[in-house]
Amino acid sequence: MTIVTTSRTPRTQDWELATEMARQLQGRTVERRNLSLHRLMKEAGSDDVVVVSDGTAKWQNLQGDTFFFHPSMASLRIKHLSKGEKDKLMDVAGIRRGSRVLDCTLGLASDAIVAAYVAGEAGLVVGLESVPIVAALVRQGLTMSEYPSGRLTEAMRRIHVVQADYREYLPQCKDHAFDVVLFDPMFRRTVHRSQAIQSLKAIANPAPLDVESVQEATRVASSKVVLKERKGSPEFERLGFHVIKEASTYALGVINTG
Repeated sequence: MTIVTTSRTPRTQDWELATEMARQLQGRTVERRNLSLHRLMKEAGSDDVVVVSDGTAKWQNLQGDTFFFHPSMASLRIKHLSKGEKDKLMDVAGIRRGSRVLDCTLGLASDAIVAAYVAGEAGLVVGLESVPIVAALVRQGLTMSEYPSGRLTEAMRRIHVVQADYREYLPQCKDHAFDVVLFDPMFRRTVHRSQAIQSLKAIANPAPLDVESVQEATRVASSKVVLKERKGSPEFERLGFHVIKEASTYALGVINTG
């Protein structure tokens, strides 16, 4: 069972957030008592801990792996878009103002944040995350984190995070419930990515995308289903995607449903 604690000098708000995080994770709160995190986990009989401090939350396990929310490249991508520049994923997916987008592999929510910026208030962006800890920390970050860019913060607030596995969520959706469905599974062969992505890899769901889920996605999406995968990956052919755009380390494949 995951335990949730605070820094050594917690504020009242930190304890409130810790209690809420424990509820979401079906874990329990533990007083820090000036202990190291390793000692705290050992005493509590837990393999991992979420630490709340100054309104932020960070996960760590006994092996020293860590994870916390960060918008990654979303800020830079939104900055470029605001200057009239193009975004590869948004162009390939055909996401525009008012689009309804389902991100089936939310992760750090970088793509979802950019989609929410492009879709605007008239749009809808739902992000699915199957790993409870990732879902809880990313939801907290999207809801409470503040950044200098108002455009970034506003986009973050518009994302609806759902802790669910797309293999279970998609069959429950109505036909054409969304315009675009996105898949960005973790690459099984490591490529150089940001530190934030590497920290996510330690905790992310490693399951490959299955054909049945792609078929469900084509029913749910009224326009396109998009897959981001490693450049040259056989997954595109296996799953029936046509590669549209290639970058240095990844490629984008599409199934047109409209």
